[in-house]
Amino acid sequence: MLAFFLGAGASVECGMPLVWPFTATFRENVLTRVDTQLFNFSDNEEIKERFVAIIGNTDMHYEQMVSELEKWTLSSVGKEREIVNGLIKQATECIQLLLLELQEKCNPRMQLRFQHYFGLKAIIKKFGCLDIYSLNHDLIVEELCAFYKIPLKDGFYADREHGYSRLGSFRVVTKEELQQHRLDFFDQNQPGVNLVKLHGSFDIFAIEDNGKYLKSVGGREFGSYVRAVRNIERLSLAECQKSGVRGVNELFVNDDSGELQFLRRSLLSGGHKFSEKFEQIAPRELFEEFKTRIMSVRELVVIGYGFGDEHVNVVFCDWLKIPGTKLIICDPYRTEVPDCLLRNSNQVEIRNLGFTDLLLSFSPEGDTDDKKQKRMFIQHLESLSKSEIENLKKR
Repeated sequence: MLAFFLGAGASVECGMPLVWPFTATFRENVLTRVDTQLFNFSDNEEIKERFVAIIGNTDMHYEQMVSELEKWTLSSVGKEREIVNGLIKQATECIQLLLLELQEKCNPRMQLRFQHYFGLKAIIKKFGCLDIYSLNHDLIVEELCAFYKIPLKDGFYADREHGYSRLGSFRVVTKEELQQHRLDFFDQNQPGVNLVKLHGSFDIFAIEDNGKYLKSVGGREFGSYVRAVRNIERLSLAECQKSGVRGVNELFVNDDSGELQFLRRSLLSGGHKFSEKFEQIAPRELFEEFKTRIMSVRELVVIGYGFGDEHVNVVFCDWLKIPGTKLIICDPYRTEVPDCLLRNSNQVEIRNLGFTDLLLSFSPEGDTDDKKQKRMFIQHLESLSKSEIENLKKR
């Protein structure tokens, strides 16, 4: 059985940022807003100064910044601990909203790239079913499957009453179903993609005191998954403006009966993922599902992952103990096996490929000279500096 594992690098071709470029965006947006009502320092200048120092530290990326805030929380008590815990939630909310905005902006580039991702159809035709385990919060896989009309399941159940139809379409799963691994996925002999999102997503929300989860669903047209999430955010903003009240990292919306409800965002960040030290909305059970499902995989293709999450690396190491397993790392720049996999280096292969070239390798006969020329043109445009692009616009 073949499966894919996606890190941030898998989304770069479609316009989503890597960790360090996004960190620069995050830092700039936070530091220009520390004197607004976005962050609640409770008039404590000492806490504010320390927070600014953490966010302003150019030696840390955004997840390390959140991790530093988490360590601060664990070492503090009383009111200080309460304030810093609130800052973590506020920073995580900023991360989600900035990433969602970037996702919207990269839609045109994503559509161009999708024209060269036809290899995904060849994979489904050959293997029947493909598991994709993703650390990413974006909606690229959802949009890609819709683009090629490939059936997609994500563990959530469709055609269930949920009481939020005025917000859009949703799939639903309960906490009990997650805990009992009673999730809606394709069997191996059924064609389609099984998507397991491990660190939360733009489109996953907790309701009913985390007893149930909603996953927003798009339509058949390109960009509909992204628009569906933005619509929910827009309705929440309208409700907050109407009431004059807002929450942190949760949406204020009205259900189908007109009652005010709260949708809690699920994005997971920081250095204590799935520990018991912090409340985390992303269902831990989806990570447990990944740990279970990978045991049936014999060839795992890892795309765009830097091997920086220890809880993930431990799963890889345990999986490689199974005879006949092979881990393929697709990274245009990697030359050496990650330290965490050295014990099983004979089962690890490095391919200096990006996501486009990987998918093309499954369907080389589908490539044409015209498509190759378009890719070369896109790569040329992407190599230009901002000033060079501005000069082109003036011609």
